[in-house]
Amino acid sequence: MSRRTLFDRPMSRRRVLKGLALAGATTSLSLTSLVRAARAATAAKRTIFVYIPDGCIPDLWHPTGSELTFALPSMTQPLATVQEHCIFLSGLRMYEGGATHEGGIRKVLTGNAVQSLDDFLAQQVGGATAFPSIYLGVGANYENGSGGFSFLSSGSPVSPEDNPINAFERLFGDKSTPAPGPGDPRLPILGSALADLQALQSKLGSTEQQKLERHLDSLREVEQRLEAAAGVACDPSGWNAAGFTVPPGWHGYPPVYDREENFVLVGRLQSDLIVEALACDLTRVASLQWSHPVSPTHLSWAGAGQRHHDASHYGNPTSTSAQDFVVSQQWFTARFAELIQALAARPDPSGDGNLLEHTRILLFSELGDSNLHDHRRCPFVLAGGSRDFQTGRLLEFADEAHTKLLVSIARSMDVPIDSYGYAGHGTGGLAGLGA
Repeated sequence: MSRRTLFDRPMSRRRVLKGLALAGATTSLSLTSLVRAARAATAAKRTIFVYIPDGCIPDLWHPTGSELTFALPSMTQPLATVQEHCIFLSGLRMYEGGATHEGGIRKVLTGNAVQSLDDFLAQQVGGATAFPSIYLGVGANYENGSGGFSFLSSGSPVSPEDNPINAFERLFGDKSTPAPGPGDPRLPILGSALADLQALQSKLGSTEQQKLERHLDSLREVEQRLEAAAGVACDPSGWNAAGFTVPPGWHGYPPVYDREENFVLVGRLQSDLIVEALACDLTRVASLQWSHPVSPTHLSWAGAGQRHHDASHYGNPTSTSAQDFVVSQQWFTARFAELIQALAARPDPSGDGNLLEHTRILLFSELGDSNLHDHRRCPFVLAGGSRDFQTGRLLEFADEAHTKLLVSIARSMDVPIDSYGYAGHGTGGLAGLGA
């Protein structure tokens, strides 16, 4: 006697619904990352916070010109290669709170509140990913007496992870599930479910056919996203091509990853790791801290003759110290440009455009004019996120509170807030940002 199939029996509404449920169950079992693909029906929004130390020389940082036609001065000149992806924010001021380096790093992402924006956003949007947020450093803990910029809702400070090997193992150890590649045997499961349902469709009445067609449309959409994900590189195996290693156990002070001779390489590894984590949708909030306030780093490879903090006390903009400070900040802004380019080169996990279009990146420091230790005309640059922001612009603000920028970033992540910390100059986001 031949084996009877599902389609040999009369079609009933109950059996149709059971078939739909079975198809849904089949697709849910296809692979763990199908959940990620389903989440990506609308591309996820992401944020990166990037800190560089010791403020700036405002006249050599902030562009001059009109909103759409402007010139970049020496400190931000490396951003000319990605200017169309940036919004240069001139004139923002950090109010109240502590003064100088320590006060600036404490309030730059808190706005004098308890919790920093990175942690707040992680609580709001991070539940859909394996890691609500990641916080990486480059020499950020070495000789650091001033702290970092990240604070939990309890007010407790968070220290960045300076060891890229540890960070990689945490992100991509047993927890990583690479997206399926072309030909992956897990992919045809959806196709099989679609074929079965299409065969079922021909045996139904018109009303049930219409209902099934809607379900098929949903499954086809998931299938398309899976196929798109198959073309997204989520293989971090080439991340550490230079073969950087960290010896086990105690290996002296500073540890090898905090040593100045490894600053450039560790910085590249940490930046690349953030890009890989976003490309694999392991997190949607990432932070990168280059050194720390009162930075002891000597960027000799950039041509600086002094340690960073020493150069930041430049005296006048034509001094030797000022030139050292300029080349140091140029080096940091060039790394920011590289991060922007790396995000633009990677497809978004949703298959909709690239990572940069869906990722807003804030570059900031803890001071305005480093020579004066003030918090006026602070160096803020917002990049990426072109689905939410019109980029390629210079926006001028006359001592507007920087906390409105924090509000704009949160709103652009679909977190509806009216204030974040200090509200002495009003609530809402920054005029002109559109969020």
